[in-house]
Amino acid sequence: MGTKFGCGVGSCGACTIHLNGVATRACLTPVSSVGTSKVTTIEGLSEKGDHPLQLAWDEVDVPQCGYCQAGQIMTAAALLKKNPKPTPEQVETALNGNLCRCAAYHRIREAVIVASQKTK
Repeated sequence: MGTKFGCGVGSCGACTIHLNGVATRACLTPVSSVGTSKVTTIEGLSEKGDHPLQLAWDEVDVPQCGYCQAGQIMTAAALLKKNPKPTPEQVETALNGNLCRCAAYHRIREAVIVASQKTK
């Protein structure tokens, strides 16, 4: 339900999921290639919706239309797993491929930094 179809060519990031923990564009991933890989969508990020990114998204009041948010959060979650304390520049680089029609980029980046401060 949370993973969105955006562009269909892997350039907007709305469909981002985790495939074995790696941020992956679902629209470019044939089901036949998944095999026994672990697939995680936004719903699987946290059973109770209390992942630090989800809480930071709410705290910073990120969403406007919300269409890109699942993809943004999944990309950011992969970043924080790999680099728990990224610099603002690293956040910007990691999220560079995720587009937001509402241009909420400043709040998105801010929420990732807020979440990184809440993780151990």
